[in-house]
Amino acid sequence: MASGNAKRKKAQQAQARHRADKSHERDRTQSHTPLPKVGTKADQEHLHRQRQADLVDFGRGGQRRYLGLGLVVVALLVLLAFLAILILFT
Repeated sequence: MASGNAKRKKAQQAQARHRADKSHERDRTQSHTPLPKVGTKADQEHLHRQRQADLVDFGRGGQRRYLGLGLVVVALLVLLAFLAILILFT
């Protein structure tokens, strides 16, 4: 029976190492800075920075947005040209 206890203890140690490794990895990837207390000047400054960041980021679609807009404009121009040719030759 000694070998069964030894195996169980070894498995528990391996699980503990695994949990510790995951915890350390989580600590490295999810750095957290505590928020300031509500109603303080630091809180107001934090909210102001967040609002400004939201305003700056709002509406920024990148190049994909302009590519899609360009495709719509080209499609409308092709349709308009097709209708013009259709009307002129009928």
